[in-house]
Amino acid sequence: MNKLIKNEITLLQYILVINGTQVGTSILTLPAELAKTASTDGWISIIIGCVLAMAVSLCIVHLMAKHPGDTMLELLTRYLGKWIGKSVMVIWILYALFSGTIVLFVSLVILQSWVLPNTSSYFFVALLIIPTYMIMRGGVQIIAGYAEIVFFMTLLLPILLLLPLKESHWIYLLPILKEGWMPILITVKTTILAFLGFEMAFLFYPYLQNKKSAAKGIVIANIITMLVYLQITLGCFAYFSPDEITKFLWPTLTLVKPISFSFLERMEIIYVSFYILVFSTSVIPYLFFVTDHLSQLFNKKDWQLPFLLLPLFVMVSFFYRPSFEELQLLKKWWERGTYFIVYAFPIVFLFYVTVYTHWKRRKMHDKVG
Repeated sequence: MNKLIKNEITLLQYILVINGTQVGTSILTLPAELAKTASTDGWISIIIGCVLAMAVSLCIVHLMAKHPGDTMLELLTRYLGKWIGKSVMVIWILYALFSGTIVLFVSLVILQSWVLPNTSSYFFVALLIIPTYMIMRGGVQIIAGYAEIVFFMTLLLPILLLLPLKESHWIYLLPILKEGWMPILITVKTTILAFLGFEMAFLFYPYLQNKKSAAKGIVIANIITMLVYLQITLGCFAYFSPDEITKFLWPTLTLVKPISFSFLERMEIIYVSFYILVFSTSVIPYLFFVTDHLSQLFNKKDWQLPFLLLPLFVMVSFFYRPSFEELQLLKKWWERGTYFIVYAFPIVFLFYVTVYTHWKRRKMHDKVG
């Protein structure tokens, strides 16, 4: 409990750290991924995906609110028992490690493709692990504060995307529902991956100062993410033709490319360079989730797990350099896992906890009666 009080975070930090985890690499690829299935109606899938993410987010908050002082591991062992609870926690740790690894490698591919194509990926990772270690070592309060700073530092990035829209053709968005509802509903699975990050409420809820505002905070975080996605997606749909947008891997960066000033060119390089900060707010919470819960799992509070884990990424990036196609395949496996781990588990677990609590109260009532 002392650790939780020492690392308390504000509601604003809670909102922005969850939003920062969500808004990672999806911003750069989402418009093209949506257009491939739903054409320019893909923006409707974003709204549906946001509603689904909100529903599961509120399930997580409701679960944690039952025992506000408990961490995720303590909550699992409380209701599932020591061994089953710890087994479920191991699955979540592996999920978080896999998520952080994918986001990291996708970030490296983008950096190498747009900024420094001749620089080795392990060199990038080696440079990034020092500030990452310092932030993770500071705990939840520093991670949330860092997400808050990055949010305000990068507010200019979505504003820049408004500049090319003077040459846009909003007629591309019409007619709405041109292909019907089925392509839109199929495309929702793409937005499900884009809204990942809300599950970090399991990590950050115990540290929130005013826990009564947790539900409101996570709804606001999802809405901010939805608005960012809608702005970028609608902008890309209006600038590129419906057929043209599907040909780009990173349409958001292509949208930035025409922007130039008399004193500045190649805006996309500057855009990606600033976007490194956004990447980091997605990777760091996942990695901290891994190290923090491993420490709890083995009851080793003094472990320097970030110091042990981060150099491992340098070694992996030295021997393994995945191509964009390999990363897309890994993302598909990631997507399939999220259906069960992130979306289905909180709903099923909340149902189980509700039934278990009702049964226990009834049993106690019968005993007293």
